[in-house]
Amino acid sequence: MINSVVRLLLAVVLLAPISAFAADQAHVQLCWAMGKFDHTVYFAEVGNREDRQVSFDTLLEISAIDHHAVKCTTSDFETHRVARAQLMKDWRESEFAIVNTTFLSDLDY
Repeated sequence: MINSVVRLLLAVVLLAPISAFAADQAHVQLCWAMGKFDHTVYFAEVGNREDRQVSFDTLLEISAIDHHAVKCTTSDFETHRVARAQLMKDWRESEFAIVNTTFLSDLDY
């Protein structure tokens, strides 16, 4: 009896960090902005991080890209996947150039 209780407690202790890690993995942020003077959509996406909207906006400013207001959504992975696919489809159909700035946006400016 004591042996099984010890095993159960050990399992709970070992799995707790995994459960906490999985809970942290639950969201993705997608940010985008339309160029003011070109037909370009700039976007970045990141999972399980703090709000990256300021970093993304700063990247566009540093790059001297005149743009409309940055828009961001934060959602679970499945919702993000569906929303991203729809946005990409809409952007392609509107003949916008699409620029993925995810790597650059993830840098802390």
